[in-house]
Amino acid sequence: MKMENRETDEKHDLAKWLAGEMNENELASFQNSPEFDDFEKIAQASKDFRTSDFDQNAMLSKILSGEKKVAQPKVVSLYNKNWFRVAAVLLISVGLFFALKPSSEVSKVLASNGELALATLPDQSEVALNSGSEIAFSESTWEEHRQLTLKGEAFFKVAKGKKFDVKTNLGTVTVVGTQFNVKAREQRFEVECYEGKVKVSANGKSQFLTPGQQLVFENGKVPKIAALSDKKPAWTNGELKFESASLEEVLQEFERHFNINIELKTKIDQTVTGRFSGKNLDESIESLCKLYKLQAKTENNVVILSADD
Repeated sequence: MKMENRETDEKHDLAKWLAGEMNENELASFQNSPEFDDFEKIAQASKDFRTSDFDQNAMLSKILSGEKKVAQPKVVSLYNKNWFRVAAVLLISVGLFFALKPSSEVSKVLASNGELALATLPDQSEVALNSGSEIAFSESTWEEHRQLTLKGEAFFKVAKGKKFDVKTNLGTVTVVGTQFNVKAREQRFEVECYEGKVKVSANGKSQFLTPGQQLVFENGKVPKIAALSDKKPAWTNGELKFESASLEEVLQEFERHFNINIELKTKIDQTVTGRFSGKNLDESIESLCKLYKLQAKTENNVVILSADD
């Protein structure tokens, strides 16, 4: 418990220091702490993140359109305009900065619920992570083996070179140089190919995808290949898109994306196909309520959905 309190105090002091809110005595004490040199290095590295007018979609478009490389790694709070202070503390607390880590360690990039994360890999390949997602890779062996693990969903723009493997608990995606999206949540494994050629391996079988194709594995069923209707993943454009998804899947995605808790009081077996706003929670909940004739109320920071009386 004492250790937890110490960590909490350190994060509080760090946040005040980053925000320039310390008085003279607090600043002197903080500068004399053994961790100050490390914090100063991180603050120096994070200067590139400061911005007066942040646009989440413009940031994502740098990966999607092939513009100038995005500095690594950036975490974006979807619903907090004063995002830098929050992002800086989050980056430090979860260890996304690589500057203070030995190169032999596994590097991780995390997008918590309600946030997106962007990262540039050692070979200049680029990754955009959706909310509630994480990638992990070894910097020391990257040149020999371009391989990472993914939990959740991410869009990849892979630099040409040796084969590039994305491993998930549901299957593996192998490419050389291409643009693709991978989603591995619960028992649903989706791969979308936007450029180049993608090899998908799952359940002992392999399948190649070409641009404009999507492959879906779900609950051990026979995989289905379908045509893509979009030129890039809907989530990178601020939308939540579902095709024949259960209401439970939809609500789980809402919880991740908006960083909220939702409780469904009514059993509904119908599936959902459609698009919802990824920028406006109220609008998305209202659309869902109209679709299923539900009513919504909020109690103790929980959105409760029940049958409309």
